[in-house]
Amino acid sequence: MRRDHNTDRLLECIRSNQLQRYMSSDLSAISELIYFDKNEYLIQAGFPSDYLYFLVDGEVIISSYTSADKSTCVSYCQKLTMIGEAASLWQMVPSRSVRAITPCTCIAVNLNLYRHLLLNDLLFLQNVCQVLTYKLNGESDQCGNPAEALESRMARFILSNSPDNLFSFQLTNCADILNVSYRHLLRMLKTFCQMGVLEKVKNGYRVTSRDSLEKLADGTLTADS
Repeated sequence: MRRDHNTDRLLECIRSNQLQRYMSSDLSAISELIYFDKNEYLIQAGFPSDYLYFLVDGEVIISSYTSADKSTCVSYCQKLTMIGEAASLWQMVPSRSVRAITPCTCIAVNLNLYRHLLLNDLLFLQNVCQVLTYKLNGESDQCGNPAEALESRMARFILSNSPDNLFSFQLTNCADILNVSYRHLLRMLKTFCQMGVLEKVKNGYRVTSRDSLEKLADGTLTADS
């Protein structure tokens, strides 16, 4: 974690991402700019965080841990995302970890200093409620239930991450998000190519049949069909 004390960069991040709309309080007066390297933890399960974060650049995965200490990705987030509103804000011990899977830039608010201010900001609390609702409704769609067929989860993920019908997502991160081994992921991509759903190209995979991909996502088509 690295702090950036450049006030102009902080103000530009807040302005360009329209973060002031989240609260009535002056965000620039209570926040700082923080950078995380790939694989650094923004929040670790079991350890209360002192910060509320606005992710303004980069990607993170949110993971839970089984009794066997096995990590399971339950959500994947890109900018703009609020992090820490479900536990840190309320002084609760987090049950999930948040790890950067790319270098990340965050606007951070020190909760030891400004928790009372945020909890008395009606506009901020209204936005927190909305953010939590979106996360609860969308979390299962991001990664799916690990018990669900990989082909359905993967098809849904490709549909969500293929602008202009090009899937160029970093595959090791994709494997982490979908809770599968990298080797298994490559096998499924090969299967999709053999089905005529995808085509391997230089920069990733081109979607050649979006209709078939949608059918794989909802289970009306299977790899064995």
